[in-house]
Parts: sequence; C-alpha cells; structure tokens
Amino acid sequence: MMMMAAAAVRCRGSEAFFIGSQIQRCQMKIMGMILLLSPTTLSLLSTNHSNSISSSSSSSSSRYKHSNDVSLFRNIDDALSSFNHMLHRKPLPCIIQFNQLLSAIVKMRQYYDAVVSLSKQMELAGLSPNTYTLNMLINCFCQLQRIDLGFSVLAKGIKLGLQPTIVTFNTLTNGLCKVGKFSQAAELFDDMVARGCQPNVHTYNTIINGLCKIGETAAAARLFKKMEEAGCQPNVVTYSTLIDGLCKDRRVNEALDIFSYMKAKGISPDIFTYTSLIKGLCNSSRWNDASAMLNEMRSLNIMPDIVIFNVLINTFCKEGKVSQAQGVLKTMTEMGVEPDVVTYSSLMYGYSLWMEVVEARKLFDVMITKGYKPDVFCYNILINGYCKATRIDKAKQLYNEMILQGLTPDKVTYNTLIHGLCQLGRLREAQDLFKNMHKNGNLPDLFAYSILLDGFCKQGYLGKAFRLFRAMQSSSLKPDLVMYNILVDAMCKSGNLKDARELFSELFAKGLQPNVQIYTTIINGLCKEGLLDEALEAFRNMEEDGCPPDEFSYNVIIRGFLNHKDESRAVHLIGEMRDRGFIADAGATTW
Repeated sequence: MMMMAAAAVRCRGSEAFFIGSQIQRCQMKIMGMILLLSPTTLSLLSTNHSNSISSSSSSSSSRYKHSNDVSLFRNIDDALSSFNHMLHRKPLPCIIQFNQLLSAIVKMRQYYDAVVSLSKQMELAGLSPNTYTLNMLINCFCQLQRIDLGFSVLAKGIKLGLQPTIVTFNTLTNGLCKVGKFSQAAELFDDMVARGCQPNVHTYNTIINGLCKIGETAAAARLFKKMEEAGCQPNVVTYSTLIDGLCKDRRVNEALDIFSYMKAKGISPDIFTYTSLIKGLCNSSRWNDASAMLNEMRSLNIMPDIVIFNVLINTFCKEGKVSQAQGVLKTMTEMGVEPDVVTYSSLMYGYSLWMEVVEARKLFDVMITKGYKPDVFCYNILINGYCKATRIDKAKQLYNEMILQGLTPDKVTYNTLIHGLCQLGRLREAQDLFKNMHKNGNLPDLFAYSILLDGFCKQGYLGKAFRLFRAMQSSSLKPDLVMYNILVDAMCKSGNLKDARELFSELFAKGLQPNVQIYTTIINGLCKEGLLDEALEAFRNMEEDGCPPDEFSYNVIIRGFLNHKDESRAVHLIGEMRDRGFIADAGATTW
C-alpha cells in the first residue's frame, strides 16, 4: 500500500517518525522506567495505596478467595486487595486471570497509574506479560499522555518476541492523535501497513479524523478512497467524520456528494452527520437546503437535538434573520426540546443587532425565570445592545448587576462600556472604567487603548491622547497602525501638521509598514495645508513601499489639487486612476 497517510501531512513540515527509530531508542525495560512517571504515579505507590493493598487483604481477601469475578469489585481498594491475594497464591494464577483484574481497573477510567505499578509487581513475581498485557499498558500510558512510554512498551514486547496486533497500533495511533501529534500518527499508520498489519475501520477513522482536524480534508478524502480500495468498508463514523471536515472547510458540495454516496451504499446517517451538514449549509447561507435537511431528519425519525437547533438559531441571528430564528425556536419547543443558555444568547444577539434591546432584555428575563443563570457572555450581549441604543446607564446597571451575581467582567465587557461612554463624550467615566480594568486584573488590550485614544481625540483632548499613547509605548503593549492613524488624523484636523509628520516618520523607525489608510490621512493633511508637492511625493511613495493607492487615496489627492486650483495635475491623476479601473467621485470631476 502507498505511504498514503504520511504523505498527506509531510508537506506541512511534520516531524519524521518511524517505529524503527523508536524501538532503537527504547531498549530499557518498561518496568524500569516507572521512576520516570509523573508525581501522580508516585502518589499511587505511596503509603496510602501500599497500605490499602496489604491491610485490605484481611478484610476482603476472603470475599475473593474463591472467585475471580472482577465484576464484584466495588472500588479500587477491593481490586487492589484481590490483586494482593492473587499475588501471594501458590502456584500463581495464570497471566489471563491477572489481565482480567487489570482490565477491570482500566475500566474504572481513573487508575491508569495503578495498573502500571501493579504490572511491575507482576513481572517481579515472575509473570511474563502477553500481548494483551502489553496492549493494556500501552493504553494506560496513552491515557496518561506519556506516548513515549507507550512506545517503550511496544519495544519491550517486540524484544520478548510478542507480535504487535491491530489493537496495539490502534491504541498508539489514538494516543498520538489525543495529544495532537497527527503527523506522527500518519507515519505510524504507514509503518503498520509496511509491517503487514492490515488496518481496520477504527484505524482508518482515527487517521481520517486527525487529517480533518489539521485541515487536510483533501488528504482525508484520498485516504477514504484508499480505504475502500483496500477492502475495508467505511462505516457511519467514517462518512460523518469526512463530511464534518469538508463542511468546516466550506466544501459543502463535496460533503453533500459524500452524503449521497453514503446513503447509496446503505449506510444510514446519524444525528452527527446531519448536524455537520446543517451547520455547513447554514455557514454557506443555504437556508432552504438546511431546512430541507432538517425535514429529512425528521422524516427518518432522527429527532434534532438542542445542538442542531442552536446551530440554526445562531446562524439566523448572525445574519440578522431574527424572525426565522424565532420560527426555529417555536419548532423546537413544539418538539419538546427546551432552549438553553446558548439558545437565548443567540436570540439576544440577533435582537441586539437590530437594536431591539427591549426584546433582548425580555429574553434575558425569561431565561432567568426558567432557572438558567446568565454567564458573562450573556451579560456582554445585553450590555452591547444597550450601548448601541445609547442607553449607557442601563448598560452600567447590568455591569454592576453581574458583579453582584459573582461574575467577573472580562475585556469584552470593559471595552464595550468604555466605547459606549466615549461615544457619548463621557470620558471621565470611561477613564474610571479603564483604571478599573487594571484593578480587576484585566490588563487593557490594544482595542481598549484605541477606544480611549479615539475618544480623547474626538473631544479635542489631544494632550491627554498623546500622553496615553506614550504611556502605552512604555508598557508591554506597543501601538499599532490603528492607533497611529487615530493620532495622525486628529493632529492633521487640528492643524498640528508638524507633530503629525513626526508621528508618521516614527512608524518606519518602529518597524511598522504604513497602510493605505494612514498614507491617505497624511496626504489629506498635507493637501489641506497647501503642501501639494509633499502630498504628491507621499502619494508616489505609497507604490514604492508596496502599498498601492486605492480609489479613496486618488480622490483625496485629486480634491486637494482642485481645491488649490492645480487643475493640470488633478486631470493627470484623474486619467491615471481611471486607467487603474477606479472611479473619480463627483467632487473630483467637477470644478
């Protein structure tokens, strides 16, 4: 078989990874490596657990003396007591009985370290592990996210003459994917095939899922095809995983083709398949197709769950289609599916987009009466709605309310309120909130600084704006182009062209590449002061700096020449911009 899985990800610069090299590096006995385990492992070997093995023997051993039925274990202490009893029997029970006991502990899903330590005691007692024992140990190390020790177990098994099985490789592949090492999992897949171990559907599903997670949906589709060619039939998990990956990659038509192929093969889609398709169709604004998919589900008696309804409601609300979202809400309640916090939050956001903050508040209150506790995200939606509706005092009330409820405002909360206050010219309150961010451990980000800086500039407080700008420069945050543009624009408008030019020059010293917006701002300032030659020089520098002028830039400089009666150069620039496919506005073509 081709090196199909690994080839799909090597182009992404993945690490080279082969079992052969792992085996060469892992010649130490696995039990001798127990000392390398985490503090959690060591704690399981401490007095508490040692005592439980010995002291529990007298109270519990009789219960298990004549029984190896692991289903009787009530807890880990019972299992440890039974192990201790078995270990001291003469002759020792066979490895199969010990494997059954260890398997029971593994199924408890939290004592993986204990299984490792018990297996060490088994080996010291002279019991030789079989493949099942080693597979269990590999699984425990993978669950503990110690994949390196899992490969050490594999090396030990091979050294003892035990042949890895499909379970061995599947366990290691799962472990690698669990810690995000998808490229290494793909390499392991290829090595498994090279060793003559035929992958099963679980192996393929793991690799296909890993490829989809790193955005390699095309590679996943190729592996899917190879899977069929190898005679391994995909199941509903295979199809659903690939469909989900394609939908997330916005390749919805290909996902629908796989969906049709899946049904033609007699594989029935499940709720996960439909959820992925509905989400993909909604993200592509294919509302009718999404509704049709929902109806198809219902016709097959696959009842949509809260996740599907929330996907539909959230997408409709983001598009501003609140009435359609309300229709979905009605359908879900008629079907007996209760809305949750996500449902209400999405609808509140939809109403807030249309500044229907009263309706958003009603939903907020309904949510509380139904026993749901609003989180910071819910409060932020409503605070933003009130700010957009210029009802800043209501927004501040909500801010105080959320603190009383024991919730901690985040950066979104502060930024929204600071922006709302600045929009209304209430700069003192905005500054107070800005300071509160520091006190509450929310260090202001670039957006917070930009909001306050813009507020100072628009109110004419250029001195405060400049001091804030310099204070930021001395902090760990560094001003970006947006902040420079705010200050340069404010200084140009106030006639302070000297400082504006100095700030513009400072960009290059700071290693920032001016963009079209800031170039246009300084050109506009130069034109207003009648410095047309400098304006034209800056305009030409744009192209040289890899920042070609746009339609707005042309119109700004053309108006500047026309306002100063320099028609010849204006006409030349109008011709130039038309050659580039731009359109001159009315003010630049009539004089």
